[in-house]
Amino acid sequence: MDLKEEKKERFFFAFWPDSQRQSLLGRLREELFAGIQARAIPPEFLHLTVLFLGWTSPRSIEEIVKELPGRLKTEGFPLFFQFSKAVFKRRGKEGIIWLEAVRVPPPAERLLQDLIQLMTQKKLSFQAHSPFVPHITIFRHVLPQSLPENLAKRKEIELPAPFELGVDTLYLVRSELKAEGSDYKKVFSFPLAQQN
Repeated sequence: MDLKEEKKERFFFAFWPDSQRQSLLGRLREELFAGIQARAIPPEFLHLTVLFLGWTSPRSIEEIVKELPGRLKTEGFPLFFQFSKAVFKRRGKEGIIWLEAVRVPPPAERLLQDLIQLMTQKKLSFQAHSPFVPHITIFRHVLPQSLPENLAKRKEIELPAPFELGVDTLYLVRSELKAEGSDYKKVFSFPLAQQN
């Protein structure tokens, strides 16, 4: 098949909470933002994006999957992200709300740099935020007028109780755009915890 004709799909790398943690995050979101006008991310899709690739050919993804295990440095894994606040980010007339981690653990920063280096070598486009701000998006299309007063004023609020997110696996996820929002499917997993 000619690469020019090969269908491209959207992919990203992410850390994915287990279903119990996703349910807890869903309940936390409901408690904090009961009256908000926005599109809530379904609990089963709550995740922490590491690197967004955008439109990529399946052939390129196959190459990445073959090479990545030998490129990833697993020292320091498993690790924990500490989350302590909710943040509102305006996007035009609307916005998003995410739960933000306190800091980036050094092993996670090294992992991101490994991914960026591989994507650069493969001449694949990607979106990386500098600096990397680990976060879990919980709402999209937020109407600013529906924000709680404290979040509307300060753009961030402390969580009633900070929480941890343990990470021992990196996932490659396919994103499909649908009328009701993005649909995510984990297509590959890369264990990061060192084997004894």
